Amino acid sequence: MTEFQRRIEARQIRIARSDASIRSHIKKGISIAALAGAAILFGGYYDGDQVLIEDTYTVKPGDTFWDISETFLQKNTGGRRYILEFQQGIIELNPWLQDTHCQIQPGDKLRINYFIKKEADDK
Repeated sequence: MTEFQRRIEARQIRIARSDASIRSHIKKGISIAALAGAAILFGGYYDGDQVLIEDTYTVKPGDTFWDISETFLQKNTGGRRYILEFQQGIIELNPWLQDTHCQIQPGDKLRINYFIKKEADDK
């Protein structure tokens, strides 16, 4: 084997080791990212014990679906919710809203559920 061939072979070995090291780092990075993503997705958010409040609201003149949703969302102290998610919950409780495209009239009755934080017992 000539000197040139030895250098080529040594270089190929260094490249192979470098490639294996890079692949190993990439696999570790992907594994860590997957674990972090799973923790974020499935970790959830716990804000203490909650109590479900089931309410019925009678629509008044000038009310809009958005305004009613915002009002009741502020009462929802049992955890974080977004307005669109909250509205979807109202629609699920009142299926007729889908037929009317959330158009409400004075006198309509809306079932609305929300959560409040459970008070700690003083006992």
